[in-house]
Amino acid sequence: MPSRPADYLRVVNAVTEQIESGELGPGDKLPTYAQLAEQHKVSVSTAQAALRILRDRGLVEGQQGKGTFVTEHPR
Repeated sequence: MPSRPADYLRVVNAVTEQIESGELGPGDKLPTYAQLAEQHKVSVSTAQAALRILRDRGLVEGQQGKGTFVTEHPR
């Protein structure tokens, strides 16, 4: 049986691909945790874990009370 990426990695990979392809550009707001969870059929805590990884990678940044946005210079 082929292995599949952990659910949080599927979300990380999907958002990373959107950023790399230009579908999401610098300053664009990402969906909420709940919206991401629904879109990718994962739990909210899984969506939170995925966004934490994306923040650690410098691709997105959270703004208290406003949401999560693509950074100006994703690395």
